[in-house]
Order: sequence, then C-alpha cells, then structure tokens
Amino acid sequence: MARRESIYIDGFSHENPIPPGCRIGNLLFTGVLHGGGNGADPASFPADFAGQCERMFAAVAAVLAAAGGSLDDVAKFEIQLGDPADRPALNDQWRALFPDPDSRPARMVGFGTNRPHIRVQCEVVAVLGDAATGGTHG
Repeated sequence: MARRESIYIDGFSHENPIPPGCRIGNLLFTGVLHGGGNGADPASFPADFAGQCERMFAAVAAVLAAAGGSLDDVAKFEIQLGDPADRPALNDQWRALFPDPDSRPARMVGFGTNRPHIRVQCEVVAVLGDAATGGTHG
C-alpha cells in the first residue's frame, strides 16, 4: 500500500484531477467538498442552502467512511459560505450533526466560494484509528 492513499466516493468529483480526500497514516485531509455532484456543474446542486448543506455533510461522511472513519473522527471543519446570512441555517445542521457540545470538532467559517451557485463548501481534517488495523476511535 502506498503511504498516501487517494479517497474517492460515488456521486462526487472535482472538475480538476484531484480526489475528494487523501489519507496518510491515520490523518485524513479533504479537498473542497460541496453540496453538488460531479464537478462544479450547476445542474448537480440543489438551489436551496439547506439542500446543499445536507449534501455537503453527506459527502464528508462518505469520504470519512471510504477512509475507514466517521464524523466522530473529525478534528476540524473549515467552511466557506456564499452568503453570511446562511450561518444560522448552517448552525442548525451543525447542532443536528454534533448535538453534544462537549464533543464537537473545531470549526472556522469564512465567506466566499469557488462559484456563485456553490452556497457552501468545506475542508476537513480527521484523525482516524490505527492505520495498521483500519479501526476508528470509539
């Protein structure tokens, strides 16, 4: 097995030749994950913020699962919003995903996305279980 492993998931791709995630040992880093499907095709994105946000978090969960982890392994999210007015809706989904305030990842929120139709996008850093055993943290 190569030291660096590219992580791919069904239904999501970038328009450039990069994987959605990269694992080295027990560290997982994602590229930009958004609420669309393949590339940056506007037709693959829900029009509403909530729909894009749900799909973005689903893509994060899928990348983590493909790498042998889960949302419990995430140490930090860096999230970009297209519109600052969407922060309350982001916070609603955040609290639903991470209901325990004593067990939430760190988070940074900035403004500005890669394309006007992309209303939310993120990058994630996760610490997975032992790379040799493929296990995750409990």
